[in-house]
Formats: sequence, structure tokens, C-alpha cells
Amino acid sequence: MLVGTNIQLTLGRREILSGIDIQLDPGKVTAILGPNGAGKTSLLRILSGEWTPTEGRVELNGDPLSAIPVRRLGQLRAYLHQESSLDFAFSVLEVVLLGRSPHMRGGERPEDYAAAREALAQVDLEDREQDLYTALSGGEKQRVHLARVLCQIDESSIPDPRYLFLDEPTIGLDVVAKENVRIFLREARDRLGVTVILTTHDLGDIEQLCRRIIIIDRGRVLYDGLLEDLRRGPGHRMRLSLDLAEPVSVLELDALTADLPVVWEGAGDEQCEQGPSRRHCALF
Repeated sequence: MLVGTNIQLTLGRREILSGIDIQLDPGKVTAILGPNGAGKTSLLRILSGEWTPTEGRVELNGDPLSAIPVRRLGQLRAYLHQESSLDFAFSVLEVVLLGRSPHMRGGERPEDYAAAREALAQVDLEDREQDLYTALSGGEKQRVHLARVLCQIDESSIPDPRYLFLDEPTIGLDVVAKENVRIFLREARDRLGVTVILTTHDLGDIEQLCRRIIIIDRGRVLYDGLLEDLRRGPGHRMRLSLDLAEPVSVLELDALTADLPVVWEGAGDEQCEQGPSRRHCALF
């Protein structure tokens, strides 16, 4: 289980996150949603142990993140950044094998190559393992890194719950590649029992992967619950007033469900549906 208590993050004079409490049970997929600049990536980095909160604490399987050795933490969780740059002339297989580093002692083993090749097959790149990573397209590079983090946590010798943190995993991918990634994540959840925590602006990710959603804005949790609870009809409408400083992604209210009971009111993207006196937007 992953538990965050009173998470706060301040950078300079700016409060990024404030008073966030979160508990993630093993084997579930959770989406962290919110407008640009809401604090989604900052929260993801703190939950994964990449960043340390200004106040509060995060525990992974009952242990404080700060007390878990680096190698051990690498065996229990993997993090896919929104952008992963690598300029060395590595082959695709060599990049994926980097994910096996926490499990290696003295070099690659046959099981490391097997895990890397299996992960490449799951992202439909098994025939590209000898290609140079730097020669791939942006979408192909994203899929390589997805394979890398999968084989990092695909280790049968680790009995403890494992966690996969993904920062907008389908960004920049075409329709077919996005669907393959979603299949891949469902299989990781079902086959390995991995807990998946992702940020996304993509309606398909939310609809096809996530049962639980956490909506944050300005560093605070606005909603934490089941997606289906937001579909219970107009009588359970959640109305949020925002004053957004920049455009955000917009989802048509009827794209997810005909009566999706989430209405965001406030200044925002020009694509928002115009009402008589305000804009009604679903901001993810």
C-alpha cells in the first residue's frame, strides 16, 4: 500500500501542493487529473520518491520512502517521465535493459534479456531491438521507455506490491499506439498485480483504464473517488469555480457520458462551451 499524509511542497515562495492525503491500494489504476500547473507531476514525483515533500510523509508498503535503499526502491517502483531524453547511441534493447539495473549484480543475466524482450513485444517493438534508439520517432522512443519501466518491475522474485508511476504515458502517440499502451497497462495490472498511478489529459486513458480518479487544482485535492460516482446523475453534480491563468485541455461533457456530473466554471480555453453568463468546462 502507498500512503501519503499531509503532503506539502513549497518551491521558493510558491506553494505547489498543500495538505494532500492519499492512499493507494495494490493492483488498482488511479488517474491524477487537473488543469496545467495544478501540481499533478509534482505529486507524482513525491509519491514515487523522486522528490521529498516540504512537509508530510509517504510510506510504501509500510516503510517511509526516505528509509528505503535506492536499489530496493528501484525494485518496488518505476517512473515514466513525460519526456525522457537519451542521446547516447544505445540500441533499443540496451535502453530497455537499463530498467533491469536494480535487479542486477555483476551484469546482465539471461532472465534480464528475457524480461526486456518480453516488454518490447508488449509495446510492439520486438523487431526493433537492434535499432539505434536515437533513430526512432518520438512515439517509438516513448514506447521504448514504457518497455523499460515495465521490465523494471517485472521481477517474480519480488513478492511485495509494486508500483508504476506514469506522467502522461500516451502523449504524442497515434491512436493505435495509445490503445496498445492501454492494453499493456491493463495486462501489467492483471498479470503482475502492479499498482498504476498516472497523470493524463486523455479521455481514452480515463475511460479505459481508471476506476478511481483524483482531481487536483492549485495543489489541493478537489475530488477523490470512483469515476462511476461522477455518473450518478444531475442530483450529484459537483460544481467547481476556478480562475485559471492559462488555457487547459477541454473534454466535451457528453464524450465520457451523456450526463457527466462534473461542471467546471471559470475562465479558460476558448473551446469551452459558452453559456449565457459563464463557460461550462470539464478540465482534465
